[in-house]
Amino acid sequence: MFVVLAFVFLCLLVLYVKYKYFTSHRSIPSLPGHFLFGNLLQSGLLRGVAFPQVYTSFKDQLGDIYEIKLGFLHGIVVGDKDDLQHIFSHRHIYDQGDWMVEILSVVIPDGLITLKGAKFKRHASITMPLFRHGKIRSNFDLIINCTDELLNNWRSSSSDHIHCDILQQCQNLLLEIFGFISFDYDFDTLRGTNNNELTQALRDHIGTVELGFYMPSLLLNAYLKLSPKCRRARTTIKQHLYRMMEQELNETPESRAQRKKTSLIASLVASLQIDEQAEERKSEEERKGLTRREILGEMLMFLIAGFETTSTTLAWAIHLLSKNSGVQQKIKAELMNENGHHDLTLDHFDSLIYLDCVIKEILRFSPPIDSVVRTLTMDDCLPNSGIQLYKGDQIIIPICILSRDPRYWSIDPELFYPERFLVEDKNHNPYVFLPFGSGHRQCIGQDLARFELKVIVARLMQYVTFIDGGPEVNAGGHLQGATIMPKYVGIKIKFDSEI
Repeated sequence: MFVVLAFVFLCLLVLYVKYKYFTSHRSIPSLPGHFLFGNLLQSGLLRGVAFPQVYTSFKDQLGDIYEIKLGFLHGIVVGDKDDLQHIFSHRHIYDQGDWMVEILSVVIPDGLITLKGAKFKRHASITMPLFRHGKIRSNFDLIINCTDELLNNWRSSSSDHIHCDILQQCQNLLLEIFGFISFDYDFDTLRGTNNNELTQALRDHIGTVELGFYMPSLLLNAYLKLSPKCRRARTTIKQHLYRMMEQELNETPESRAQRKKTSLIASLVASLQIDEQAEERKSEEERKGLTRREILGEMLMFLIAGFETTSTTLAWAIHLLSKNSGVQQKIKAELMNENGHHDLTLDHFDSLIYLDCVIKEILRFSPPIDSVVRTLTMDDCLPNSGIQLYKGDQIIIPICILSRDPRYWSIDPELFYPERFLVEDKNHNPYVFLPFGSGHRQCIGQDLARFELKVIVARLMQYVTFIDGGPEVNAGGHLQGATIMPKYVGIKIKFDSEI
């Protein structure tokens, strides 16, 4: 009898899962999926295909709006610019995507990116001022010094050496920069040792973020608790971040007040609640400041987000510049005209207009993030397509497809052409170029990321020329991780005195 009941229960469970997670209940275009995996197998994600190729393939078959089922994750992809304007303009209807919150809250709890409602507003009021224009620009010399250290490493290599580890080198550079900017901490990633235990723990932790895109949060949680490697990484990260926090608390009030003007960790620690228990008794709308746990969450979020996306974009920049020698020469000419050969100063920095266009074109041509997700808080209807949406629907905005859609760009979007932002595409539709998202949940660190990229590329172009290492090692391609990284980058580095 027990066996029969167990069998019936199992059958009912399978039917429930099939109905809830793997059955379409809409008239929205979709591809027939597998009984249990939906479109996951046909998407190719499990075979190493990256999301840009997936979105392109599905769009070619289904159009601008379609339903996609990736295992337990169901979403409606929206690629119509007018509908996107509606989505990003109605923050009370379209909030941060539940998928992102569910995935990231497992590995980055209490970070701004995983919060909603009153708690998000409390954290945002504290963290957003940390990225004001003045604070960002104060890091100019620091970024130059770290980039010079990378240049010194390159000088030790032969001019005929093909560098196939550019992605790793970019990660090392940005981790070093962000460590100093945010925490006054030396990750020691540019000296070729890579033995820093926090650096290794952080890399291991980022790997678990990537796993979250392929398994339910319940399984991810179990994996994090059962995996000795993950437990060690989380423990190490917590120990180091709490140590940084305590070190900041041990500073004199005068020192903290001064450091708060430029240091992210000093600003976060300044927001520490004096009486956490008293704040806990208040409603979320009445609470002020952050708890120690919340500061830890923000530190971890900024640490991961602050270097991963920017380092990926820098790797794409080096790859694309190596394929476009003419663009490199134009950057060098602008630097010579404005600043003199090796005199890069903040005073002249804003006059580098062509370099601004290059940074924009890199972000358009190879955005590090493939999409953003929004969740409906109430029923709504998209104005242009007329698609009816319901509370709880997950909306996927494929930013990597919009930036290459020929309908929205005057100059061929498959062409890497920075000059487009000086001429025909200067006034492009704002909802087709979204490397940092849009609306109230767009990336708060985007100004810092753009500033870092511009300073680094300008400094590199003062000294070196990137040369294509050949079609086999410098093929580009997409590597799906927490960001969309270039799969193959192989370049030669020639110092200008050698050319």
